Amino acid sequence: MQFRYKHNLTANAGIYTIIVLLFNLIANGREGKVYWNQFRGPNGQGVAQADRIPVHFSPESNVLWKTVTPAGHSSPVIWNNRIFLTGNESANEKELITLCINREDGKILWRQVVQAETEVRFHPLNNPASSTPAANERNVYVYFGTYGLICYDHAGNDLWQRKIDTPKSKYGMATSPILYEDKVIMVLDGDGGSSRLLAVNCDTGETAWEQPRSLFKAGWSTPIIWRNGQSEELVVLGSKRLTSYDPSTGAEIWWAGGFPDETVGIPITGDGLLFASAAALGGRGDEKLDSAGTWKFTIEQFDRNHDNQIQRDEMTKGFAFIQRPELPKDNPGYGLPVNNMDTLLRIFDHDKNRVISEAEWMQTMSGFAAISQPNLSAIRPGATQDARKSHVAWEIQRGIPETPSLLYCRGKLYLLRDGGVLTCLEASTGKELFRERIGAAGQYTASPIAAGEKIIAASVRGVVTVIQVDDELKILAKNDFGEKIFATPAVAENIIYLRTIDHLYALGK
Repeated sequence: MQFRYKHNLTANAGIYTIIVLLFNLIANGREGKVYWNQFRGPNGQGVAQADRIPVHFSPESNVLWKTVTPAGHSSPVIWNNRIFLTGNESANEKELITLCINREDGKILWRQVVQAETEVRFHPLNNPASSTPAANERNVYVYFGTYGLICYDHAGNDLWQRKIDTPKSKYGMATSPILYEDKVIMVLDGDGGSSRLLAVNCDTGETAWEQPRSLFKAGWSTPIIWRNGQSEELVVLGSKRLTSYDPSTGAEIWWAGGFPDETVGIPITGDGLLFASAAALGGRGDEKLDSAGTWKFTIEQFDRNHDNQIQRDEMTKGFAFIQRPELPKDNPGYGLPVNNMDTLLRIFDHDKNRVISEAEWMQTMSGFAAISQPNLSAIRPGATQDARKSHVAWEIQRGIPETPSLLYCRGKLYLLRDGGVLTCLEASTGKELFRERIGAAGQYTASPIAAGEKIIAASVRGVVTVIQVDDELKILAKNDFGEKIFATPAVAENIIYLRTIDHLYALGK
């Protein structure tokens, strides 16, 4: 169109040229602002500027479009009018798919497929396509734990691939790539001394730098870039400690211990602080384990002769080392599965009489709690070496999420746990403002996000709760989609992009 105008305009050429240029400037300015370019959006913070997102929506209401998508737990990422998403065919977990979807109408623009290089056993709450892509103005960078890193341009052309050995993990990979300047940065933590950071050139896939992390075990957290004052730091939450690196070179700057072995959530920033959290072993979010509660729960289910003890013959199908009684029994996170009941009995039965008493239960659970502690730390900027000695502003061990990341919004810090328990803290001090159930039970793997003054929280069961940002709990709506939800939603231009197990929805007024 511009070429035709340039050659055919007569006396009004100057006016038309100015109009065309202004139109392009406006369009480009608009496009430059429309992006949710990685897991949880810009720098992983999960916050979008929005003032008109819908509060009430469902598969039948406030749906702009709906597209059938393959299985996968990765979150949608957005750049201008394109949405990028990964998935896999449930009938063939080796087929790893990248989709590009038109943001205007939900039509699939292109589809690329690679075949997994390795076979990995995934936890039931994980998936071969759990890692979320990262996008910039030219390309999209896709990581599959069983394949490696792939760079496509926005038209779907395969520009380069970097095969990466699958890190050893009992649950499968879930960390996502991030972008910094001309680099794609990956945390490749695995068991057996193989952990490392890898930064590759965005244009070629060649190694920019690599940093070994041999003391770290497998992890599922995604890093962030912490911009504080004149400093930029790559912050990585890993087993037992939080670590800061120079994102240009990979050199270590500082660390803070006090975290458990298994870390999932992404660090976030706000009020001049850095926040990172991890639940204790088994997903426990509080410092004290409710041993009495789990005993009562176990006795009610399995004590058939009502003697307030568990006999070996009462340890029938479904008996487990219960971790989260608030979840359904068939949920993978309900209890630590033990195939051999005699092995489980030996753990609890201290006097070897083949009976578990209440005292033995309490003693064993107390020992289990001592192995690992949940933690949320707030770190001040400016640390070198051991930050725990000098730069921890505050920390707590209560209400810590297992899988969902923290959310900072307007001076408040939100923590979302299984069972729909939402804790709100004053971010600068850690003071608890409220801790309440939002009325949508079950497990949560999607992280909460904020769109303007509203929080969006999606449960695995498929209930999406909209909550007002406030000092007290104000639930605006609970929207049931009737499909499981594992992926964190995205927001752009007052539209919510929600991925369920089978569909991608665009929800707006």
